[in-house]
Amino acid sequence: MKAYMIAHIEVTNPELMAKYREKVPAIVEKYGGKYLVRGGDSVLLEGDFFKHRVVLLEFPDREAAEKFYNSEQYAPIKQMRLAAGNNSSVIVDGL
Repeated sequence: MKAYMIAHIEVTNPELMAKYREKVPAIVEKYGGKYLVRGGDSVLLEGDFFKHRVVLLEFPDREAAEKFYNSEQYAPIKQMRLAAGNNSSVIVDGL
């Protein structure tokens, strides 16, 4: 079953976030992930949670998504993202 990682990011340090965005795609790909949404234009329909950058990644399954997130390769890159803004992330199983 496919799994999806959804991230909501309020970028507070655009320069650091730009460095993160350069480095992370190769690691995502290594774990079988692919970007479906990467911060494009959006229209807020309800509430205020999604008023910032939204990222949606698809992985072959939850195990691959968790391996990516917890990998040694991603750890220093993840710290860049955490330092570059306010983040909320979740992994959800697909149908």
